[in-house]
Amino acid sequence: MKELLSREECRGIQMDILDQISRLCEKNNITYYLAYGSLLGAVRHKGFIPWDDDIDICLMREEYEKLLKILKTQKDIPWLGVIDGEVKDYYYTFAKAVDNRTVAKMEDNYTEHGIWVDIFPMDGVPENKILCKVFMNICFGMRAVILSMTTDFSGAEKGKKTMVKRILNQVAVILGKKRVYRLYDRLCRRYPCKTSRYVANLFSAYGARDRMKRERIVRSKVYPFEDRQYTGFADYEYYLSNLYGDYMKLPPEEKRRTHSIQAYRKQ
Repeated sequence: MKELLSREECRGIQMDILDQISRLCEKNNITYYLAYGSLLGAVRHKGFIPWDDDIDICLMREEYEKLLKILKTQKDIPWLGVIDGEVKDYYYTFAKAVDNRTVAKMEDNYTEHGIWVDIFPMDGVPENKILCKVFMNICFGMRAVILSMTTDFSGAEKGKKTMVKRILNQVAVILGKKRVYRLYDRLCRRYPCKTSRYVANLFSAYGARDRMKRERIVRSKVYPFEDRQYTGFADYEYYLSNLYGDYMKLPPEEKRRTHSIQAYRKQ
């Protein structure tokens, strides 16, 4: 029998992963930031959002590449792994740090890997608003194709959204999934983060709302998170209000979404 892990156990493992990332970042002079619901949780709840089931962090592209190289070559923590586009059947343009002693799967995704922390790169975007909107809309469309490529259709509900995903998936199969991934990855790197005035996570579900002034988010500070402390964007008000508007207001229950993760310890 597999040992099904509770949400609380999964959260503990996710924080253990982030503890190791934080330690490696401090050791190697790398700055990471709690992001999205994780930063919102730190600000509003001093930890996880009550219904949340994952941890997200962001790094500027240069720091992101540096961290991935360290995670791939470190030997001190044998259970800590990392997956990115170099791994077979993984097509996201961001990485996941994983606990290889576990197996986890999202309900609508066919890929299985250890319990994870999402690691997103922040890339440059055009300064011109119109050009930026066009560029980010293209990226958002590519994101939809990538998501269709990893969708588990076996239990998917029938409807327009699923039908569109099936069509996009077939397009990706015809073009070649790895080719689609490489195209999107090159697109994300089109504008160097280091010299751009505006940056964004180009795999973001928030589209153009993710466009941030680089100078407003490069500074970091430490936030209490459950019984730990992690680094996040110092100007949390600018970051969170861009994404969520009135971020201190709780959403209605029907919009409190999770990833529907089922996770087990390996036998």
